[in-house]
Amino acid sequence: MQWFPRLKKLEWFALICIVAAYVGLTFTNLTRLPIFVDEALYLRWGQIAGADATWRFISLTDGKQPLFTWAVIPFMNYFGDPLYGGRFTTALCGLFTLLGVMYAGWLVSGKKMAFWAALVTLFSPFLFFYNRFALMEGMMIMFGVWMFNLSLLLARTRRLDVALILGMWSGLALLVKSPSLFFLLLIPAAYLLEVNFKKIITKNTFQFILLVLISWFLAEVINNIQRLSPWMYMIKEKNSFFVVPYDEILHSPTRLINNFKDIWRWHGAYTTVPVMLVALYGAVAWFKKSWRQGLFAFAWFFLPLLGTVLLAKLFAPRYMVFTTPFLLLFTGYGLSVIKNIHIRILTFILISLYPLSLIIRLIIDPIHYPYLPMDEGYVNGWSAGNGTKQVAEWAVNHIKETGTPMTIYTEGTFGILPNGLELYAQGKTNKLTVTGLYPINDIPPAVIVEQAHVNPETYFILNNTETKDVPAGLELIASYPKLRDNPMRLYRVIPR
Repeated sequence: MQWFPRLKKLEWFALICIVAAYVGLTFTNLTRLPIFVDEALYLRWGQIAGADATWRFISLTDGKQPLFTWAVIPFMNYFGDPLYGGRFTTALCGLFTLLGVMYAGWLVSGKKMAFWAALVTLFSPFLFFYNRFALMEGMMIMFGVWMFNLSLLLARTRRLDVALILGMWSGLALLVKSPSLFFLLLIPAAYLLEVNFKKIITKNTFQFILLVLISWFLAEVINNIQRLSPWMYMIKEKNSFFVVPYDEILHSPTRLINNFKDIWRWHGAYTTVPVMLVALYGAVAWFKKSWRQGLFAFAWFFLPLLGTVLLAKLFAPRYMVFTTPFLLLFTGYGLSVIKNIHIRILTFILISLYPLSLIIRLIIDPIHYPYLPMDEGYVNGWSAGNGTKQVAEWAVNHIKETGTPMTIYTEGTFGILPNGLELYAQGKTNKLTVTGLYPINDIPPAVIVEQAHVNPETYFILNNTETKDVPAGLELIASYPKLRDNPMRLYRVIPR
């Protein structure tokens, strides 16, 4: 069994160029897009977990698995900007995703497909966007791609060491996000590539089944690390908010039809239609050459997507991005089977022009990127964090100048406010108190007015509620605009 491709000097040069291009594109202007609500929450968890070992499983209090929270800790400590550290973590995962797609292409078809699949992945706006976000999706994509590769290796070698590595890797994947379970269940499908249908019941078959069971067992052992925390049950409770009960899956055909339409629409916008058309061509060619390989790759793309469509109460592009690398494998195969090298290169250039332009827009001006309406929350509304870092820096500097303790009340009790504010102010001052309030019935709330009598350095941030003018009893200090809706506004509370 050959574990890795033997590359010639020119191929090594091409690989280095692909990696360099990824690093150059992905790590440029990594924090140009302001912090997003979920990023603020996850990174604040990482900050707390890194400072206090008793809170290592803090993410479980909200029903989120802890591995991403753990992974960002060293990078946030190393880099001065916590947002850069968090996004650096995901960007690093994206590099391993790129290498994983390349390795997958070599495993199933050879070096030619490996390089074309890597190039298509490099210029995927969908993956590029989530590789630059401090969210769990980027890490889950990486784990999914390498589970695909390891399952192939397990089917071909039927070796215990591969099964153990696959089990450990799968267990870590389960510590990232619940949809990783889809990939875990697809591991046995790899045997489709090796089985002899005329003689299924063989020693090799039983060997493979035993090794898969060992991998599953080890994965579950690692997953149960979360039982060290009393909050593991929250994962099930949290999932219940987003997952349709099994007996209700088919009760709403309209929901399912709309979800399938959204898949096409969202991939058309972010993966782009030309790339999808080449993927369709690649799928036809792949099934003709080897229906087993084609079906296996299609299963890893479609079945997790189908499961998400059937089960998701809330469906959004970020919940389907984790299958995108397997779609791009078909695009890579489609390019690799074009016989004329000039037509192949021309096809790649043509299908990459628009995706590359989208990537450049994400690097230069992510605020005005052509987001789908479903995704405008990244730059608009209460979930967009423009102003968070600026307010934190202003508060820290103001405290240094005056030497007076400051209290900031925020509209909201999680996410951008107050977690984002705490994230940026952590370790820079011990005289800042941030308190979240929700709901806001009066502006300013009575509790804030009372606090202003105790401490004149009392401030209030509005991030969602609309106000035509500056409310009575408040003095506007700063306003930070978003794409369209309400800006984030910082007010000083005037003692009455």
